[in-house]
Amino acid sequence: MLRMNKVSQLNMMSVAGVFLAAMSFAGCQMSSADGGAPSLAPTATFTFCDHEASDCEAGATFSVAATRDLEVEVSWQNVPAGNHVQTLEILAPGGNLYQQTQTPFQAPESSTAPLVSIQTLPVAGTWIQQRNIMGAWTARVSLDGQAIATQTVGLTP
Repeated sequence: MLRMNKVSQLNMMSVAGVFLAAMSFAGCQMSSADGGAPSLAPTATFTFCDHEASDCEAGATFSVAATRDLEVEVSWQNVPAGNHVQTLEILAPGGNLYQQTQTPFQAPESSTAPLVSIQTLPVAGTWIQQRNIMGAWTARVSLDGQAIATQTVGLTP
């Protein structure tokens, strides 16, 4: 049986006290400045639709023959207040950059509503239609230079 003397017991209690204090301090560091929950990282989701359709119904695949413009909607959540720049890259099948747009925007203080950005990818009369560039296209969005989300959309004949 292990026996501890009073000095060993006091040392062990001191170490435990320091550990608990450090954990308590670390917990304080994780909360936000206003004392609330930790802030969440920005997120983005994509919606694609045929811009010419009356209801612009969301879809995952679109016909090049029937689509004039493809609307790419990016919906942002948890964006910190302040000025930001969204970079939307459209990559052709195979991964080559086809189109890139940068959109500056300002996120208001204490807003919980999603911030929405809409970009148009022309299809009719472009290289996409003329060269029959079909397959899985990729949309990639960044916030202030940091990649946040990627989504594919199919273009078919």
